Amino acid sequence: MLHEPLDRRTLLSGAQLALAALLLGGCGAQAAVSAEAAQQMIESVGVEVLAVLRDPALDNQQKFDRLVALLDGPIDLQIIARLILGRHWRSASEAQQAEYLALFRAFALDNLASRLHVYDGQDFEIVGAQVVNERDAVVATRVTGGGRPPLKVDWRVRERDDGDLVAIDVIVEGISLIVTQRSEFSAVIERRGMDGLLAELRQRV
Repeated sequence: MLHEPLDRRTLLSGAQLALAALLLGGCGAQAAVSAEAAQQMIESVGVEVLAVLRDPALDNQQKFDRLVALLDGPIDLQIIARLILGRHWRSASEAQQAEYLALFRAFALDNLASRLHVYDGQDFEIVGAQVVNERDAVVATRVTGGGRPPLKVDWRVRERDDGDLVAIDVIVEGISLIVTQRSEFSAVIERRGMDGLLAELRQRV
């Protein structure tokens, strides 16, 4: 059960999910995606993130700023925000929707960049990739190192109509990040309404 007020685990269940959440992107695509292209996309973005985290020439603030810039690139935060809100998006007013999207964007970028700062030597490897339907491919990876057991992370990748590849969900050890966060946000809305969720997010931004 979600405990109020919202804390940072509302967006991520732990530090190990930070790298996973980085690659979440938008959906709404209809184009086909190849397993090879999906694998290359996951690998290239992951390498870029690790390069920032491992750069000894950057201080913590510089790393944070660069991570925020990276997060604001491949992520379609508006789509992710709507996916997480689920059915409650349709019942929210236009004003509530606009404020939620703005708050979610600011909160998500700060939260994800902050969690990446706990990086302590983890690495990742591509295990495999396969097309699962006419629109999506799943790329299987494994996060290792840092004195922790290997972590299984699957990425669901889609090619949009404009040709860009985006990851539309991440499944960590069999648990979908979007489904998890949707459940937690819904719990707050059902107890306190949409205004209650906005109030909680406002406190964190």
